[in-house]
Amino acid sequence: MQSIIDKITPSKKERDKVAQIINNFFKKIKSKIKDVVIELGGSMAKDTWLSGDYDIDVFVKFPYLKYRNKDISKILQEKLKGIKYEVMHGSRDYLQVKQGKYLFEIIPVLNINHSSRNMNITDVSPLHARYVKKNNKNPLAIRLTKQFLKANNLYGAESYIKGFSGYVVELLVIYYGDFPSLVKNASKWKSQTILDLSNYYKNEKEVLRNINKDKLGNLILIDPVQPERNAAASLSQEKYFEFINLCKKYLQNPRKEFFIEKKFDIKELKKQYKNYELIILQVSPLSGKRDVIGSKLLKAFNYIKEKISGEGYKIKNSNWHWNNKAVFYYIVEKKKLPKEIVHYGPPRNLIENVKKFKEKWKNHKVLQDNFCVYVKLKRPYTNVKDYVKSLFKDNYLKNLVKSIKKVL
Repeated sequence: MQSIIDKITPSKKERDKVAQIINNFFKKIKSKIKDVVIELGGSMAKDTWLSGDYDIDVFVKFPYLKYRNKDISKILQEKLKGIKYEVMHGSRDYLQVKQGKYLFEIIPVLNINHSSRNMNITDVSPLHARYVKKNNKNPLAIRLTKQFLKANNLYGAESYIKGFSGYVVELLVIYYGDFPSLVKNASKWKSQTILDLSNYYKNEKEVLRNINKDKLGNLILIDPVQPERNAAASLSQEKYFEFINLCKKYLQNPRKEFFIEKKFDIKELKKQYKNYELIILQVSPLSGKRDVIGSKLLKAFNYIKEKISGEGYKIKNSNWHWNNKAVFYYIVEKKKLPKEIVHYGPPRNLIENVKKFKEKWKNHKVLQDNFCVYVKLKRPYTNVKDYVKSLFKDNYLKNLVKSIKKVL
């Protein structure tokens, strides 16, 4: 375990280097915009970042009374002219600046001391950072939990992941105290778990009455900064139960492999599923904001999966991997489908409907069984790989990805 801790914990040399980069960046921002507070946010501010992870949140805090009715995103863009940035769209637009391996996200917010004064959800983010910094007694446990989730594809609140956000991880560790306690308790979570760090509500019934019904989920984690908010609202049911099962497996046999990210390995897949059809697709994503691109890739992956199943093939396993390019894979039982498809029509006793069906299929022999009329149609593809290749021309997929090609 010590080797994992050493790997994920930033060294003094790394910390000093990052601090210097951040300091220089702050000076650049401060030279262009005067009447604001520049504040470090995110995991860097909370000392919960993983070694090698250089996503840096920078809050530009505008005075509340002066700017509460103004478009502070536009003002920020105008003030930072001369700095090469990309505008990212969200509940309030923010800026992204790439500087080598460092990615700065410059987030305009109103300077508030209580969540009730927010004019936009992002205004509350600095308060989240402040809460974690004050209550974070165990940064190592937070790092271990993040790596545990990251290695098992459960980390990240983006819409294409729907896993655990960094803030949720931090709150969970603050609540349970350390990594072993979190894992032990999470392994016993039921279909719905309610955690209230600040004991804001009297009981669970009061929680369910006050939290927006659309934001309820399997995990209800009361935001200590914003008690009417479920901090874990973006966590999907699938990821919630995957985490519970992962904790159970870890408790049965704790070992460092649980913290090591698995590399996508075609050879290993072929070896593991040698008795199955292995379909591997290389997908070039569209350009744009990562969250949006990821959502489109996920839709494309699921669309192909549904099409394969809908055609009559049985999928044993499937998943996708995305770095610069995406890879989709589907493990399908080996079989050729019949050369004909049975296309059913209306029940025999619906005379008018049967007439319409016969008219529509007048060039085919219309048959009947005890209940319905039907026709037999020639199946275009009996082999799953040929069928999947035919989907590449699908207009729906063309709107989701730049290109798809079959690797295997």
